[in-house]
Amino acid sequence: MPSETATAIAYVGAFVGLIGGGVALFNSWKAVCWKRAELANTYLQDFNNNAELVFAGRCLDWNGGKLVLPESLRPYMPDGAHFIQHDRRVFARALRPDLQVAEMDEDPRIQIYRTSMDSFLSWLCLVASALDRKLFLVADIQDVGYWVAKIQSEIVIHPFIVAYGYQENIEKLIRLYRTRQSPYKNWVFPINLEFDRGKQKNDS
Repeated sequence: MPSETATAIAYVGAFVGLIGGGVALFNSWKAVCWKRAELANTYLQDFNNNAELVFAGRCLDWNGGKLVLPESLRPYMPDGAHFIQHDRRVFARALRPDLQVAEMDEDPRIQIYRTSMDSFLSWLCLVASALDRKLFLVADIQDVGYWVAKIQSEIVIHPFIVAYGYQENIEKLIRLYRTRQSPYKNWVFPINLEFDRGKQKNDS
């Protein structure tokens, strides 16, 4: 009888130990998930709190109208203006890989667009690198999928992406957000040809 009691106690102890181990593993997994989500949120906060990155996003989203200039980009304007008239034709010209330095003096918006898009693509590359190192998962930073889909629709950016070394990381983001399960997997923007329509209007 005493041996049976000891055996029962041992089984109960083992069972409690298994439960305790399972709870510990679950809590550890929750902590890892929380840390991933917190880091991903930091990346999004960096974007939302950086006026230059927000400006670049608006350049992609809008086809015209006035855009408020971030303070860091105002020195490019000869009169220190606080806004610019967004022009898709100038935007397309600014992102030409073969743009000459002298051309930047013809319109201050050229350097403004080019500088802001360079910052924007650099931020996306940082996100791609973090995802590659599994610092967080696509599920932790879904909002980036919007910009990945948007960039796919913006054909004027593609030569710039290739020419200045962004292609590998952008293609990595496309694979992660557009070919795997993601809220933005099937998100479609019309191909933006606004700059072509403006060019044709001017030529006619």
